[in-house]
Amino acid sequence: MYDREKRLAEWVRKKANLNLIKNDCEYFIEHYVHIEDRDSEELAVLFHLWDGQKKALQDFINERLNIVLKARQLGLTWLTLAYAVWCMMFKPGYMVVALSKKDDDAKELVRRVSFILRYMPESIKPIINATTSQVTILHKDGEPSTFKSFTAAPDSGRSFTANLVILDEWAFQQWARDIWTAAYPTINRPTGGKLIGLSTIERGSLFEDIWTASKTGDNTFNRIFLGWNTDPRRTKEWYEQTKKDLGDSTLAEYPETEEEAFLVPGGAYFTEYKQSIHIKSVEFEKTHSRFYIALDYGRDMLAAGLFEIDRYGYARQKGEVHKSGLLVSDAAEELRTLTAGKTIYSYLAPKDMWNLSNQTGKSNAEVFQANGIYLSQVIPGSREQGAYMLAEHLKPITVKDEQTGEEYETALLTFDEDICKETTRCLQNIQKDKNKQNEYANQPHNLTHAVDMLVYFVAGRPRAPIVEVKKKHTNWMFESKEERSDLDIW
Repeated sequence: MYDREKRLAEWVRKKANLNLIKNDCEYFIEHYVHIEDRDSEELAVLFHLWDGQKKALQDFINERLNIVLKARQLGLTWLTLAYAVWCMMFKPGYMVVALSKKDDDAKELVRRVSFILRYMPESIKPIINATTSQVTILHKDGEPSTFKSFTAAPDSGRSFTANLVILDEWAFQQWARDIWTAAYPTINRPTGGKLIGLSTIERGSLFEDIWTASKTGDNTFNRIFLGWNTDPRRTKEWYEQTKKDLGDSTLAEYPETEEEAFLVPGGAYFTEYKQSIHIKSVEFEKTHSRFYIALDYGRDMLAAGLFEIDRYGYARQKGEVHKSGLLVSDAAEELRTLTAGKTIYSYLAPKDMWNLSNQTGKSNAEVFQANGIYLSQVIPGSREQGAYMLAEHLKPITVKDEQTGEEYETALLTFDEDICKETTRCLQNIQKDKNKQNEYANQPHNLTHAVDMLVYFVAGRPRAPIVEVKKKHTNWMFESKEERSDLDIW
């Protein structure tokens, strides 16, 4: 009788504990999940959560779309995988898909999931099947749950339907925009579908765009920021030593605030650009102006701008095209739409548009011409020279209003408000080349095309229209013929 009561009490205790870990992910992780700790005597240690990790975990549970901007080595990848294991163990048929930048990184995520399950206590350890690319948990009642890990590729998002998608080092995935376009419909279900995107910052990335848009309410992502001091073991002394050792990269790798995270090493190339100076709502004088188109074209991107130059030589970008995957005929149609109703003085394009194609035997310039667009070749010199010319056009200058006499700041090149968002986004985010500080970076390509287009515009040396101002003839008395000839009378 005593043994029966003892077994019953043990059964009740185990049942209560199972219900607890099934309904409390934080309790499950801190009592049953082991992670690697290379600094401890034992390799596998229980995952003791810091306050910042606990808050992030609750967001994983409660929010559908999470974007995590973090400092290095804060255990967020382990936390995300522990959350994924919890879902897989207690939700039969649960599918987790992880995407990483490189093949080795994808395999590392699978290895960590296997590590967590291998060190699970025997009382709840599930039966698993594991390979280098996936881990499957077998359930007695219900479909198996699976964790799959892929290397990020343009078509990765179309190959799965998942309950949870994990994007590791999201900002550094080359095909992030293509993947997101394809992957979002797979988790955009009324009944479920979650995403967790983790990364340090990379300027000009999709990750940055989504983070920024979430701040203004333009998407439904939940932002999570974790600075270097999320780890309570890190002291001010530790941080100061890190700055000495790592230098300028400290801000990107170990930011303390969200603002610091965006102050990446090297910094923005075109520091002359200021929204308050270069974004304009005031119209140009319409009676005396000249229109130009500048473009950078490839199948990966058409970046084109419509520019108006007034009689004083000030240029304003008044329209843009920023589209990928266009054939030349489609690109020509986009330019016709952009220039509707306007006489274009010149279409400025880089010299590689005149390179012959091995497939067609024609250059892109010839195909554009066949579609009614006659290009003018621009040779900006070196990449450094082109960047210098653009910087000169962006340099703030002080001018005086002819009518009021008030002084204000402007530049030789400005942009119409709300019309040139892609161009100004690229201009603002393009960074210095890490190896050539006098040049702007040639990566990521989603930023370079629009900036190259601006370089071709200024390198094309667009001219202001010639305006003849007729003066009334007045009889003057001159002391000599030389004095008369020195005056320019129209």
